[in-house]
Amino acid sequence: MHRAGAFTATAEGHRIRTRLAVWGLGLGLPLNAATTLGGSDFYLLGRYGAAPLLALGYIGLIGLALDRRWIPAPVSRALGSVGRTALSCYVAQNLLCMLLCYGIGPGLAERFGGSGPWWVMGLWAGVSLTLAAGSWLWLRRFDHGPLEAVQRAALRPRR
Repeated sequence: MHRAGAFTATAEGHRIRTRLAVWGLGLGLPLNAATTLGGSDFYLLGRYGAAPLLALGYIGLIGLALDRRWIPAPVSRALGSVGRTALSCYVAQNLLCMLLCYGIGPGLAERFGGSGPWWVMGLWAGVSLTLAAGSWLWLRRFDHGPLEAVQRAALRPRR
C-alpha cells in the first residue's frame, strides 16, 4: 500500500484510501458479523479472512478522517508519537497487560474473568492512553523509541 501511494497526500492516495474504506468496511463488517453469528465453524474464516478485510477498511477510514481533519490535532500528534515508537509501544503493551492480568500483578483476568468484556475495554483504554502519553514524553527528549534505537544500532551497517 505504501508503494502504491495509499499514504500520500495526493489525489491518487485519497482515491486509494476511499476504496479501502468502502470495500473494506462494506465487505468486512457484514462478513465479520456473519462469521461471529455462525459460531465456531466459521472461526478461521472470520479470523483470517474477514478480520484482515475489515482492518483494510479501518486503514482507509482513518486515512479519510485525517484527510478531512476530523481527528483533533492533539490526538493526531499522540498517535504519531505511538507510530514513531511502535516497536517499543508493542512490547510495552504486552508487558503492561501481562503484569496487570496475570498472577504476578493484580490478576485482573482471574478477578474479572466472568464479568463480561467491559473491563477489557477499560484496560485497553488505560493502556492505550498510558502508551500515547509515554511515547509523547519520550520523544520530547529522544529522537527514537528505546527499542527503535536498539534496532537501528543493530541494523546499522558496520565498516
